[in-house]
Amino acid sequence: MFVDVDGTLLDTTYLHTYAWWRALDDAHHRLAMAVIHPLIGLGSSELLTTLVGADDRSIAEAHAKYFACFRPFVRALPGASDLLRRINAGGGQIVLVTSAAKSELPGLLGPLKCDDVITDVVHGGMARRSKPSPDLFEVAVARAGADRDRSLALGDTVWDIQAATRAAVACVAVETGGTDSIRLEEAGALAVYSGCDEILGRWDTTPFAALMGAEERTDDRTGAQEKLVS
Repeated sequence: MFVDVDGTLLDTTYLHTYAWWRALDDAHHRLAMAVIHPLIGLGSSELLTTLVGADDRSIAEAHAKYFACFRPFVRALPGASDLLRRINAGGGQIVLVTSAAKSELPGLLGPLKCDDVITDVVHGGMARRSKPSPDLFEVAVARAGADRDRSLALGDTVWDIQAATRAAVACVAVETGGTDSIRLEEAGALAVYSGCDEILGRWDTTPFAALMGAEERTDDRTGAQEKLVS
Protein backbone atom coordinates (compact mmCIF):
# COMPACT_ATOMS: atom_id res chain seq x y z
CA MET A 1 0.00 0.00 0.00
CA PHE A 2 1.32 3.44 -0.94
CA VAL A 3 0.08 6.08 1.49
CA ASP A 4 0.30 9.87 1.37
CA VAL A 5 1.06 11.69 4.64
CA ASP A 6 -0.12 15.33 4.81
CA GLY A 7 -3.90 15.55 4.86
CA THR A 8 -4.27 11.77 4.67
CA LEU A 9 -2.61 10.61 7.88
CA LEU A 10 -1.83 13.99 9.47
CA ASP A 11 -4.08 17.01 9.97
CA THR A 12 -1.63 19.43 8.35
CA THR A 13 -3.28 20.69 5.16
CA TYR A 14 -4.48 23.96 6.65
CA LEU A 15 -1.20 24.46 8.51
CA HIS A 16 0.56 24.24 5.14
CA THR A 17 -1.98 26.62 3.61
CA TYR A 18 -1.29 29.24 6.27
CA ALA A 19 2.49 28.74 6.04
CA TRP A 20 2.40 29.26 2.26
CA TRP A 21 0.12 32.30 2.69
CA ARG A 22 2.61 33.89 5.10
CA ALA A 23 5.59 33.05 2.88
CA LEU A 24 3.89 34.45 -0.21
CA ASP A 25 2.76 37.54 1.65
CA ASP A 26 6.36 38.18 2.78
CA ALA A 27 7.31 38.16 -0.92
CA HIS A 28 4.52 40.65 -1.70
CA HIS A 29 2.22 38.11 -3.36
CA ARG A 30 -1.20 38.94 -1.92
CA LEU A 31 -3.22 35.78 -2.44
CA ALA A 32 -6.33 34.47 -0.73
CA MET A 33 -5.92 31.25 1.25
CA ALA A 34 -8.76 29.81 -0.84
CA VAL A 35 -6.47 30.05 -3.87
CA ILE A 36 -3.60 28.32 -2.09
CA HIS A 37 -5.48 25.49 -0.39
CA PRO A 38 -6.42 23.47 -3.53
CA LEU A 39 -2.73 23.34 -4.50
CA ILE A 40 -1.54 21.80 -1.23
CA GLY A 41 -0.13 18.39 -2.06
CA LEU A 42 1.83 19.61 -5.05
CA GLY A 43 5.58 19.82 -4.71
CA SER A 44 6.79 23.31 -3.79
CA SER A 45 8.14 23.91 -7.30
CA GLU A 46 4.83 23.02 -8.92
CA LEU A 47 2.83 25.02 -6.37
CA LEU A 48 4.92 28.17 -6.78
CA THR A 49 5.02 27.94 -10.55
CA THR A 50 1.23 27.74 -10.56
CA LEU A 51 0.76 30.63 -8.12
CA VAL A 52 3.51 33.09 -9.05
CA GLY A 53 4.90 31.79 -12.32
CA ALA A 54 8.30 30.61 -11.06
CA ASP A 55 9.97 28.32 -8.53
CA ASP A 56 11.18 30.86 -5.97
CA ARG A 57 13.40 29.06 -3.46
CA SER A 58 13.28 31.94 -0.99
CA ILE A 59 9.50 31.57 -0.74
CA ALA A 60 9.81 27.80 -0.34
CA GLU A 61 12.33 28.29 2.46
CA ALA A 62 10.03 30.80 4.15
CA HIS A 63 7.19 28.27 3.96
CA ALA A 64 9.40 25.65 5.61
CA LYS A 65 10.28 28.13 8.36
CA TYR A 66 6.66 28.98 9.08
CA PHE A 67 5.53 25.36 8.94
CA ALA A 68 8.27 24.38 11.39
CA CYS A 69 6.59 26.67 13.93
CA PHE A 70 3.50 24.45 13.74
CA ARG A 71 5.31 21.19 14.51
CA PRO A 72 3.97 21.08 18.10
CA PHE A 73 0.44 21.17 16.68
CA VAL A 74 0.81 18.38 14.13
CA ARG A 75 -1.64 15.60 14.96
CA ALA A 76 -2.48 12.24 13.45
CA LEU A 77 -5.95 12.23 11.96
CA PRO A 78 -8.61 10.01 13.58
CA GLY A 79 -8.01 6.38 12.71
CA ALA A 80 -4.77 7.03 10.80
CA SER A 81 -2.42 5.03 13.00
CA ASP A 82 -4.98 2.27 13.53
CA LEU A 83 -5.50 1.97 9.78
CA LEU A 84 -1.77 1.51 9.16
CA ARG A 85 -1.67 -1.17 11.83
CA ARG A 86 -4.74 -2.88 10.36
CA ILE A 87 -3.13 -3.00 6.92
CA ASN A 88 0.10 -4.33 8.41
CA ALA A 89 -1.72 -6.97 10.45
CA GLY A 90 -3.35 -8.20 7.26
CA GLY A 91 0.03 -8.65 5.60
CA GLY A 92 0.05 -5.42 3.65
CA GLN A 93 3.34 -3.65 2.99
CA ILE A 94 3.14 0.08 3.83
CA VAL A 95 5.21 2.62 1.89
CA LEU A 96 4.65 6.30 2.65
CA VAL A 97 4.84 8.56 -0.41
CA THR A 98 5.20 12.27 0.33
CA SER A 99 6.35 15.44 -1.41
CA ALA A 100 7.91 16.56 1.88
CA ALA A 101 11.67 16.97 2.17
CA LYS A 102 13.70 14.35 4.02
CA SER A 103 14.49 16.87 6.77
CA GLU A 104 10.76 17.22 7.52
CA LEU A 105 10.09 13.51 8.02
CA PRO A 106 10.90 13.13 11.74
CA GLY A 107 8.42 15.88 12.65
CA LEU A 108 5.77 14.34 10.41
CA LEU A 109 6.18 10.67 11.27
CA GLY A 110 6.54 11.13 15.02
CA PRO A 111 2.83 11.78 15.71
CA LEU A 112 1.84 8.58 13.89
CA LYS A 113 3.81 6.37 16.31
CA CYS A 114 3.86 3.66 13.64
CA ASP A 115 7.52 3.31 12.69
CA ASP A 116 7.33 -0.42 13.38
CA VAL A 117 4.75 -1.04 10.63
CA ILE A 118 6.11 1.30 7.95
CA THR A 119 8.25 -0.55 5.40
CA ASP A 120 9.68 2.48 3.58
CA VAL A 121 9.28 6.23 3.07
CA VAL A 122 9.63 7.85 -0.34
CA HIS A 123 10.14 11.60 0.02
CA GLY A 124 10.35 14.57 -2.32
CA GLY A 125 14.12 14.41 -2.66
CA MET A 126 13.98 10.93 -4.22
CA ALA A 127 12.43 11.97 -7.54
CA ARG A 128 13.08 14.71 -10.06
CA ARG A 129 9.43 15.73 -10.21
CA SER A 130 6.83 15.73 -7.47
CA LYS A 131 3.08 15.11 -7.60
CA PRO A 132 1.09 15.15 -9.86
CA SER A 133 3.96 13.56 -11.78
CA PRO A 134 4.04 9.78 -11.19
CA ASP A 135 7.76 9.88 -10.34
CA LEU A 136 7.41 9.43 -6.56
CA PHE A 137 5.04 6.49 -7.00
CA GLU A 138 7.33 4.98 -9.63
CA VAL A 139 10.16 5.13 -7.11
CA ALA A 140 7.92 3.61 -4.44
CA VAL A 141 6.81 0.75 -6.71
CA ALA A 142 10.40 -0.01 -7.68
CA ARG A 143 11.72 0.06 -4.12
CA ALA A 144 8.88 -2.13 -2.86
CA GLY A 145 9.12 -4.56 -5.76
CA ALA A 146 5.34 -4.30 -5.91
CA ASP A 147 2.87 -5.65 -8.44
CA ARG A 148 0.88 -2.58 -9.54
CA ASP A 149 -2.24 -4.67 -10.13
CA ARG A 150 -2.13 -5.84 -6.52
CA SER A 151 -1.38 -2.46 -4.97
CA LEU A 152 -3.43 0.50 -3.80
CA ALA A 153 -2.61 4.10 -3.00
CA LEU A 154 -4.34 6.26 -0.40
CA GLY A 155 -4.36 10.06 -0.65
CA ASP A 156 -6.40 13.18 -0.01
CA THR A 157 -5.86 15.37 -3.08
CA VAL A 158 -6.45 15.26 -6.81
CA TRP A 159 -2.66 15.41 -7.12
CA ASP A 160 -2.28 12.12 -5.21
CA ILE A 161 -4.86 10.49 -7.45
CA GLN A 162 -3.30 11.80 -10.65
CA ALA A 163 0.21 10.77 -9.61
CA ALA A 164 -0.84 7.28 -8.53
CA THR A 165 -3.00 6.55 -11.58
CA ARG A 166 -0.26 7.79 -13.92
CA ALA A 167 1.92 5.16 -12.24
CA ALA A 168 -0.81 2.58 -12.91
CA VAL A 169 -1.74 2.26 -9.23
CA ALA A 170 -5.41 2.64 -8.26
CA CYS A 171 -6.00 5.30 -5.60
CA VAL A 172 -8.50 5.46 -2.75
CA ALA A 173 -9.14 8.95 -1.34
CA VAL A 174 -10.14 10.60 1.92
CA GLU A 175 -11.69 14.04 2.43
CA THR A 176 -9.57 15.03 5.44
CA GLY A 177 -7.39 17.35 3.36
CA GLY A 178 -10.40 19.52 2.58
CA THR A 179 -11.12 18.32 -0.96
CA ASP A 180 -14.70 17.14 -1.40
CA SER A 181 -15.75 13.76 -2.69
CA ILE A 182 -17.01 15.14 -6.02
CA ARG A 183 -13.60 16.52 -7.00
CA LEU A 184 -11.85 13.39 -5.77
CA GLU A 185 -14.19 11.13 -7.73
CA GLU A 186 -13.82 13.28 -10.85
CA ALA A 187 -10.04 12.95 -10.52
CA GLY A 188 -10.41 9.17 -10.70
CA ALA A 189 -10.50 7.93 -7.10
CA LEU A 190 -11.44 4.27 -6.83
CA ALA A 191 -13.45 5.07 -3.69
CA VAL A 192 -13.79 8.07 -1.38
CA TYR A 193 -14.18 8.08 2.41
CA SER A 194 -14.54 10.88 4.94
CA GLY A 195 -11.32 9.77 6.61
CA CYS A 196 -9.21 6.85 7.80
CA ASP A 197 -11.69 6.22 10.59
CA GLU A 198 -14.49 5.58 8.08
CA ILE A 199 -12.26 3.16 6.17
CA LEU A 200 -11.78 1.22 9.40
CA GLY A 201 -15.47 1.37 10.24
CA ARG A 202 -16.42 0.01 6.82
CA TRP A 203 -13.35 -2.20 6.43
CA ASP A 204 -15.03 -5.32 5.05
CA THR A 205 -16.49 -3.39 2.08
CA THR A 206 -13.38 -1.36 1.21
CA PRO A 207 -10.97 -1.93 -1.69
CA PHE A 208 -8.26 -2.62 0.91
CA ALA A 209 -10.13 -5.58 2.38
CA ALA A 210 -11.00 -6.84 -1.09
CA LEU A 211 -7.38 -6.68 -2.26
CA MET A 212 -5.94 -8.25 0.87
CA GLY A 213 -8.60 -10.95 0.84
CA ALA A 214 -7.75 -11.75 -2.78
CA GLU A 215 -4.07 -12.02 -1.86
CA GLU A 216 -4.88 -14.39 1.00
CA ARG A 217 -6.95 -16.60 -1.33
CA THR A 218 -4.11 -16.62 -3.86
CA ASP A 219 -1.66 -17.63 -1.12
CA ASP A 220 -4.03 -20.39 0.00
CA ARG A 221 -4.33 -21.75 -3.55
CA THR A 222 -0.57 -21.60 -4.03
CA GLY A 223 -0.04 -23.51 -0.81
CA ALA A 224 -2.56 -26.15 -1.82
CA GLN A 225 -0.95 -26.56 -5.24
CA GLU A 226 2.49 -26.99 -3.64
CA LYS A 227 1.09 -29.74 -1.40
CA LEU A 228 -0.42 -31.51 -4.42
CA VAL A 229 2.86 -31.35 -6.30
CA SER A 230 4.80 -32.68 -3.35
